[in-house]
Amino acid sequence: MKYLRLVRITSSYGAMVSVLLVFFTAHALAKDSRSPEQIVEENASKLFSVLNNERERLRANPDLLNELIQETVLPVLDMVSMGKLILGKYWKQASEEQRSSFIQEFKDMLIRIYARSMLEFGHAQVKVLHNQEQQGKYHTVKTELDIGTGKAPLQIAYVFRNTKLDEWKIFDLSVDGLSLVKNFRTSFNQEIEETSLNALIKRLANSNKTGDSDAVPAE
Repeated sequence: MKYLRLVRITSSYGAMVSVLLVFFTAHALAKDSRSPEQIVEENASKLFSVLNNERERLRANPDLLNELIQETVLPVLDMVSMGKLILGKYWKQASEEQRSSFIQEFKDMLIRIYARSMLEFGHAQVKVLHNQEQQGKYHTVKTELDIGTGKAPLQIAYVFRNTKLDEWKIFDLSVDGLSLVKNFRTSFNQEIEETSLNALIKRLANSNKTGDSDAVPAE
């Protein structure tokens, strides 16, 4: 199984999950009727304002950032669809308990590995590009993320889907063309073939409990 260590991909994969926090707002209890572009533009401004102004407090107590994610991520991300796409054929074979356990451990893994990388960003800014794509219930928002390090902006694309409740939710995103779902699907499917789905879930759970630095899959 091939992995890139976390230290080698912090700027791109860290951004991949960190930028999901752009969408963490107070819309958890109410229907979010905003367009995908509005979600990106409005919440990018709010999030990075907090990060840039409260960086030292968050650095001193990173659990505050983790708590923010735990409280707000689920209403915005379509974790079930992500789980289905990542596990592929193994999702159909899995029991309801296995599906639920995988989604929970995968979510915790994303939070554990990437959330704190946000604190290393400079004065990050997101620019929504004009060449958006929509096909039926799917909508892709293309953006540029300048993380304030002097390097070229990252090309971030968010893939939304309009749900049965007529809300836009994210089920995949890519950084410079690298899909989060596709890469984890490749890695996790190989791991399941070599061991089992239960073994994968157990490994993720153990890493989440111990706080070990997991590797990040790369094709």
